[in-house]
Amino acid sequence: MTLQRIEMFQGLSNMELAKLLGQLDKRSLPAGSTLFEQGDSGQSMYIIEQGEVALYAVAESGSRQLLAVLYAGDALGEMALLTDERRSASAVAQSDTMLFEINRKTFDRLIAEHPLISAYFIRLLSRRLVNTNQRLQASKETETQWVRQELEQMEDKHREFLLWCMHVQAADDKLVAHTFGFGLEAELASFPKLAQWLSVSAAVDGRLRRVTVLPAMAEQLRKLELSGAGAEHAAQRVADAAGYYESSGDYAAAAELYADHKNWEALLNMAGAALQGGAEAGADAIVRTNGKAGSTASALATQAGPQQAAICQQLHRCPQHHLTARFDLVEYYIDYCRKHDPASGLTLIEFVLNEQAAACSRQQLLAVYEWGAELSRCLNRRQQAYEYMQLAEAAALSLSEPVGGKADEERAFQLAKQKVAGRRHQYLAENAGRLVKRRSLTAICAIMLALLCLVLPYVLEPTAGLSREAMIFIGIALAAVIMWIINIVPDYIVALGMVMLWVLSGTVDAQTALSGFASTTWLFMIFIMAISAVIMKSGILYRFSLNALKRFPPTYRGQLWGVVVGGIVMNPLIPSSSAKVSLGVPVAQTLSESMGLAEKSRGAAGLGLAAMIFYGFTAPFVLTGSYTNVMAYGLVSQHSPITWLQWFFYALPAFAIFCTMLLLVLTRMFRNAAPAKTVSPEVLHEQLRLLGPLTREERLSLFAVVGSIGLMMLQPLHGIDSTWIMLLGFSVLVVSGVLDRKTIASGIDWTFLLFLGVAFSFAGAVRELGIAEVLSTFLNEYMAPFASSPALFLLAVIVLSFVVTLVIRDDPAVILLVTALLPLAEGAGIHPWIVVFVILLATDPFFFAYQSPTYLTAYYSTEGKAFNHRQGQRIGLWYAFAVLLLTMLCIPYWQWLDLL
Repeated sequence: MTLQRIEMFQGLSNMELAKLLGQLDKRSLPAGSTLFEQGDSGQSMYIIEQGEVALYAVAESGSRQLLAVLYAGDALGEMALLTDERRSASAVAQSDTMLFEINRKTFDRLIAEHPLISAYFIRLLSRRLVNTNQRLQASKETETQWVRQELEQMEDKHREFLLWCMHVQAADDKLVAHTFGFGLEAELASFPKLAQWLSVSAAVDGRLRRVTVLPAMAEQLRKLELSGAGAEHAAQRVADAAGYYESSGDYAAAAELYADHKNWEALLNMAGAALQGGAEAGADAIVRTNGKAGSTASALATQAGPQQAAICQQLHRCPQHHLTARFDLVEYYIDYCRKHDPASGLTLIEFVLNEQAAACSRQQLLAVYEWGAELSRCLNRRQQAYEYMQLAEAAALSLSEPVGGKADEERAFQLAKQKVAGRRHQYLAENAGRLVKRRSLTAICAIMLALLCLVLPYVLEPTAGLSREAMIFIGIALAAVIMWIINIVPDYIVALGMVMLWVLSGTVDAQTALSGFASTTWLFMIFIMAISAVIMKSGILYRFSLNALKRFPPTYRGQLWGVVVGGIVMNPLIPSSSAKVSLGVPVAQTLSESMGLAEKSRGAAGLGLAAMIFYGFTAPFVLTGSYTNVMAYGLVSQHSPITWLQWFFYALPAFAIFCTMLLLVLTRMFRNAAPAKTVSPEVLHEQLRLLGPLTREERLSLFAVVGSIGLMMLQPLHGIDSTWIMLLGFSVLVVSGVLDRKTIASGIDWTFLLFLGVAFSFAGAVRELGIAEVLSTFLNEYMAPFASSPALFLLAVIVLSFVVTLVIRDDPAVILLVTALLPLAEGAGIHPWIVVFVILLATDPFFFAYQSPTYLTAYYSTEGKAFNHRQGQRIGLWYAFAVLLLTMLCIPYWQWLDLL
């Protein structure tokens, strides 16, 4: 039996099933063998893949009574995990049986990560509870006989009245008088014995608002009614009472009555008529008051008063799958939740997205995302609100696109869920990576210091041969650096602010200030980001990772090599270190779980850190390994162009040294990792089978990426610039429909491109204002002892980069270091590529967790389960040593290539 046919896993996507399969263990059970005994402690549950298992109850005498026989697809042993109680029965294989085993840790994770699996166990427990109640019911026959005798002694009208009260639990004296023709208070006074059966609420506005049968009596009455063929009258009693309430305009009481009897269809129909009727009346009132129509539930709620709130309160009791079937009522309910219970409203939103997204239209999904954002804001969950708004924007863009098949919509939804999870990990990494936390006092001090940097160039006299414009430019740059360090404003806003100040201050003209956006390198970045977005959207990376692991031995060391090779193969395909580690490290963690390795154990850390290094930190060795590579070399003068193949061969020996050293360190440091079991090749095969054959989207994406890289490798033969090669791949994807408007709008990091364009303009302005020459002269005074020797110079660059990243991280650090050191390097006869390459390697250290965005993304992609910071820091020290070593060892090779 396949996973798709097992009830527990129904509703999960193929990609989710493939990932889930890697977390399950398989166990073979010969016929006649015992799986567990009654009274054993339970640490696992089982799902039968094939075969039969019999469950027996064992008496104190040792005799066994057959309870049930379970077949393929059935689950057993789950109650021990749900209740922490010992096994309530013995399980024996009736035939040769194959089982999926789920241990407690995996069970807890599945419950937390998959709402559908949680819902399965809720249904299972509900069925068990029903069975238990049936057994309890059999023990109360004596009590039923007593109630029967008491009823037989009553008058017919009182007996009918009690049965009626049992169903109509929201009865008041007016309804009683309307139905039976007597006053409730007077009848209770005349026949005190009735009060023994009833609970009467306190008077409200002169009415006895609620009259109900006592719970113990109601249970027995219900049994007698069912046995006496009076059940057919129950629905009519409720319908008559609800009709009376509706005719008198008391919709809240009618709603409560329907909800008490779980007549959800009647409740929803009545609520729809009442709320929409109220909406029309409310709209008329709004027109009369304001002179214009209103259409939203929020506006109408103001006019509707407590009646609408009372109806929505009863909708709160309605099962989610019933309520969401009436999408016209969901808006009213969400508006009620926004004011009274945002958490319940958000739970309904998540139910729609997890269970019914494929059945929703695009307009409905857009509304759901917007409601999710609003409710998240009410709960002060800002990041979650941001994620819902991002999804809403993507849904709004999709409204203008042609509608695909249901399978395409389901696939798109699953990928959107992954994207939201990725944004969450990125958000955690960004928060952890802030050197200075956001506080009001810190922000005020930073802004004051930045303003001082802007003012001083106008006060101080130009110095060191700088012009007034150059002084102002440096002041603006220093203010931007302060804002980047403190990180209270997005990087791209700071960058655009720089452009504005350059032009307004007359430092450079608008053409120079925006020249970076006209460079071919900037266009190259757009095309490569678009192709990367298609690759991430297609899900092909997960497929490739599984294929890489399948081709290596199932032992720990074999799978470690599989992780390494998978990262190396992925490196040139995706120009984002963070995207690659957010894929590779979770795959490695899944492998760890399949091998029975504990979280953050030596074995789990070895696989997780190997994935982090070879998926993320190998990016500088290939031109297309990271956006930052292209950005950094884009700061170099156009007189020193470089091709994809040149970059590859220049970095090849360094890459070999890096891989050899880090592999030796990883295998040595985690040599004693002892997994409890090996990875089953059959599991990997089944995971790939679940993913199915390559889709059209995956084939075209692969063709575009491999074709583009191939043409860039052949650039010495055809002479076409890399930008136009990437444009060709971009065009193929657009024309084929794989790269659609939605992906271009949401899959490309346009804010980073804005930052990047300003960075390229920054380099051009530095050269135009003569700052590069002055900076080179200034640094030469301090770097002169190092400039005489390439080894000393590059050593100084590495150490300086390590120090700078203690304060400034990521792209701003790369821009500042490349801009400052390139003129000096050219004067020392060092090729710009070497300086850029060494800076790229040295600006992503992780001596401290906050230093490296790549490290933080890897850590949070598994929510800290793969490795701890202490283990990461040990590898961080070896990474820094590897950068120093490979730089020194490659100097002779670079001299041979005339790069030094």
